[in-house]
Amino acid sequence: MNEPIETDAGPVDQTSFVDVIETILGRPELDEELAIRLRSVTEYLRQPDDTSRPFLSVLLRTQGKRIEPLKDAMLCLAAQTLQDFELIVLEHNALPVDVAGVREVIERQPPAFRSRIKHLVVEGGTRAKPLNEGIGAAEGHYIAVYDDDDLVFANWVEEFRDAAIRGDGRLLRSTVATQSITPEIWPDRSEGFRTGSWPAAEYPVEFHQLEHLLVNYSPFMSWAFPRSLFFTFGLRFDEVLEVCEDWDMILRGSLLCGVEEIESLTAIYRRWEGGSSSYTIHSIDAWQKSEKRVLDRIDSTTLTLPPGSVERIRELVGFHERMKHFEPIFRGPYLWFPLRVTMKFAGPAAHLAVRVRNRIRRLLVRAR
Repeated sequence: MNEPIETDAGPVDQTSFVDVIETILGRPELDEELAIRLRSVTEYLRQPDDTSRPFLSVLLRTQGKRIEPLKDAMLCLAAQTLQDFELIVLEHNALPVDVAGVREVIERQPPAFRSRIKHLVVEGGTRAKPLNEGIGAAEGHYIAVYDDDDLVFANWVEEFRDAAIRGDGRLLRSTVATQSITPEIWPDRSEGFRTGSWPAAEYPVEFHQLEHLLVNYSPFMSWAFPRSLFFTFGLRFDEVLEVCEDWDMILRGSLLCGVEEIESLTAIYRRWEGGSSSYTIHSIDAWQKSEKRVLDRIDSTTLTLPPGSVERIRELVGFHERMKHFEPIFRGPYLWFPLRVTMKFAGPAAHLAVRVRNRIRRLLVRAR
């Protein structure tokens, strides 16, 4: 791919253009944010022609410690109704024995599927590092992330493809169910697991931008990110974050490109009860610091919100103003005042608020 690039000074050969960018990148005083975006341009220009790209690049994160769930994850991909995707297995901070185990799982895949699998071993860094390594190797028009202990249905890739046709460069978001699983030792002494619940569709079908600023309501595998997010706008996963790297990219990407909804159920997010997970490995302090970093970055920029946001903001602000009248009921000595005193202070309109107040009071007493 070496088509000339049109500039104000006339057409420029792509190779020469990349050489100029590389020269700029060699300057030590270059701003790091600008450097990230320039690198994304060179990576884009070095990629093969768009007609040869698969629709989707799937980044599959694993540490190679849960081989049985990994086998399930690979089976889900091998059974996709649309096979226009590549798989990049990202093995992060794995022991040599675990690397060998993952390679064995890959070798056992059907030949047509195995030929589309790349296996990258990534050392060091946070959970975001292997994702950035995967982006650098990805050739798809869209990029999705899929952890080794989750499940996707056979329509996962096809639903993303159909949404991409009408999505016009937006992020794609599908519906995901949750299911609890617990680790156990199977009769052959291998490390397996047991399903602890039926799948439950707990997450909202409709994406709400403002609600996602409060908490992430969308598991990672429910998203497909357009290639332009990484190779035109130059975004990368934040490797400073210990956790919340998915929420960070979801917020930045959705605010920048918008979201195309997919109502179909396409995956199951497995929640481990017992054993290790991101919730047990990382401390509360790490979660709070990561969350603050994500929100501080968003709060430092100018936001472009989707249609309907003004009305939603007005509702939230109006509700906040109305609740100010009842705030004393929940703070300071009023929390412990007898009911008749509180009612005299707040008036009959506060019946519901008082009931909530009393519930909080009982919980505080039990916690002592």
